[in-house]
Amino acid sequence: MSRFAATATARRRDTSPETIQMRKLHERQLTTLTREECLERLQGAAVGRIGYVADGMATIIPVNFALIDGDIVFCMAKGSTLSWLSLRGRVAFEADESRPADHEGWSVLVRGVAREVTHPEELAVLRRGPLRSWLRSPHEHWVRISIETMSGRALHGAPATDDPREAGRPSPGLR
Repeated sequence: MSRFAATATARRRDTSPETIQMRKLHERQLTTLTREECLERLQGAAVGRIGYVADGMATIIPVNFALIDGDIVFCMAKGSTLSWLSLRGRVAFEADESRPADHEGWSVLVRGVAREVTHPEELAVLRRGPLRSWLRSPHEHWVRISIETMSGRALHGAPATDDPREAGRPSPGLR
């Protein structure tokens, strides 16, 4: 029996409770987030990405946003890529956070309908709120995404390893 085969056989046989517990401690854990957990993470995030299809091309752009009254809200400058909104309101929105050193992170995906906010009273409320566009523009366009579906996942990291074969190896994606 080769040295490799003997080592692999020994690993399979070691099913002691201690070994199983150690393996669980060192496994990365991917969990599905509840709706409440998704909303909590969105509440704490500052930047997300809006995705839509225009002229047959998928487009994804970063935006700073806020979660207001259960909707995703962001502000864009006039002349930006807002023209897609008048033709297609269905969008995807994603926000995430990653901590590569810890092999941890989370991702929340929202699907919904976007509309430009034009009602003067609603605009006044948004302008007084916590969200400020990072772009300085006197011509702002506020967009509200009504959440239809939402899903999220979190990756909880495993302890660092001393195994040089693991160094630099990318962690599994969140998608």
